[in-house]
Amino acid sequence: MADLIFYNGIVHTMNGQTASAAAVSGSLIQAVGPDGEILSLAGPNCRMIDLQGRCLLPGFQDSHCHLLLTGLGYERLNLRGVTSVEELIQAGRDYIRERNIPEGTWVQGEGFDNTLFADPSLPDYQVIEAISDRHPILLERVCGHVGTANRLAMEKIGFDEKTRITGGVIDLDAQGRITGVLREAALDQFKMRIPKPSLEEVKRGITAAAQNANRYGVTSVHTDDLEGADIDTLMQAYHELEEEGQLTVRVWEEVQAARVPVLNRFLERGLRTGDGTDYFRIGNIKLLTDGSLGARTAYMREEYRDDPGNRGVAVYTQDELDEVVMAAHQAGMQIACHAIGDGAAQQCVNALEKAYRSDGADLRNRIVHCQFGDREMFRRMAQNHIAADIQPGFTISDIPYVPSRMGEREKDGYCWKTMLDMGVHLGGGSDCPVESFDPIWGIHCVVNRTDAEGNPAGGWHPDQKMTVEEAVALYTTGGSYLSFEENKKGAIVPGYLADLTVLSADIMSTPPERILDIHVDMTVIGGKAVYERETSED
Repeated sequence: MADLIFYNGIVHTMNGQTASAAAVSGSLIQAVGPDGEILSLAGPNCRMIDLQGRCLLPGFQDSHCHLLLTGLGYERLNLRGVTSVEELIQAGRDYIRERNIPEGTWVQGEGFDNTLFADPSLPDYQVIEAISDRHPILLERVCGHVGTANRLAMEKIGFDEKTRITGGVIDLDAQGRITGVLREAALDQFKMRIPKPSLEEVKRGITAAAQNANRYGVTSVHTDDLEGADIDTLMQAYHELEEEGQLTVRVWEEVQAARVPVLNRFLERGLRTGDGTDYFRIGNIKLLTDGSLGARTAYMREEYRDDPGNRGVAVYTQDELDEVVMAAHQAGMQIACHAIGDGAAQQCVNALEKAYRSDGADLRNRIVHCQFGDREMFRRMAQNHIAADIQPGFTISDIPYVPSRMGEREKDGYCWKTMLDMGVHLGGGSDCPVESFDPIWGIHCVVNRTDAEGNPAGGWHPDQKMTVEEAVALYTTGGSYLSFEENKKGAIVPGYLADLTVLSADIMSTPPERILDIHVDMTVIGGKAVYERETSED
């Protein structure tokens, strides 16, 4: 008998069928069909949800985010939306004062976007020291690929003018002195040396971020968390939360292992892609091959139009990338390569193609972001079973500076529809905290290609618009395919996990320009409601 029934609605199974009702027994979908048939399955204590014409979808999946970093960020200095250096400095001072942070204690902030400043130059250590020179401080740009530290922080970490980091840059001024600005691997190495959060802080961060994701209908995430905690603490936190019944998302964990020695240390644990439970699985090996467009560190085939001579940062040579990709592939690990620029994406396709052709093993390797490329690259991706993890929200966030950065090459960016039509498997993610977890925002972005106010009129490069069904698939069947779970979640099918999202209206029939009016009313994972919207939330 059923424990939970949804009826009188529109059930989009994402498996080619539409129904009006669905029944859940325990943690699984029991049946899908017409109201009368499904209502007859009700058990004595069955919860009945009258959809009243609303829409039932499979639980949304975020195919790339940073769950722990998002949660930890709720307690860190939030610089999103600051529009000047002066505002940034004041926000930092207020944060230290209001929290009464002792001198000598680390202060970490994130989310500033220097392109919003009148002078878009990156803030240097003098700006950070205007906040405090008695606290070691690191502030990260919204992209997470560039940060600035004050001198006290640099001293504590041991970075100076002579420090060299492979795949990273420590900026120097005209006199050869450090400016405090750290790029790519230099920032990563810097953060690795900052004291890590405790087990309880990690659990609290995961829980807070998961609950926020639930508010947006998200039931599964593919997440890169090792920048926020060491692997032992991270895995203990997830396992304890699962045992305590406090883990409200299913996790596909991305493991950063930049070089072969680091990869080998992970492999010695005996863990491989897919190992784990329905709530926590080891996912892919994550490789960062370039930076971000906003910081001009995305690695391009040609120089940036607004920064002659700069093609971004290539974290690897082709041989270096080939080596670590082949080692991970031969160990049976799925590989996810962060690549925003077309230069980095080309390196990734070369390396992943070589690994796939070595033995034909389809590990559903992927390129995360994959924002710039061409049809030949996409053809090779499809041919070699290389998927793409796209972030639809970037389409809108990047509009202000893509033309100036890229010039006529703008047309080679964010070609989601072309990739899909050419047979590249796509998953939809947020890269949260870079963008909101909200899949409805992502769906709007790929369907309309406009901001919330409808600009630009007609959509940015409208030939790349997706249908609503294609967009919803990014966040349902797309994510489950990337984690080899298309036979257990991502669709509303008997026997599948009962991960479900109730929307306030039928997203498939709502006029595209009204998609953002739709709310998530309820989120269910494993047959249990983890979020229910109150009317006051409107």
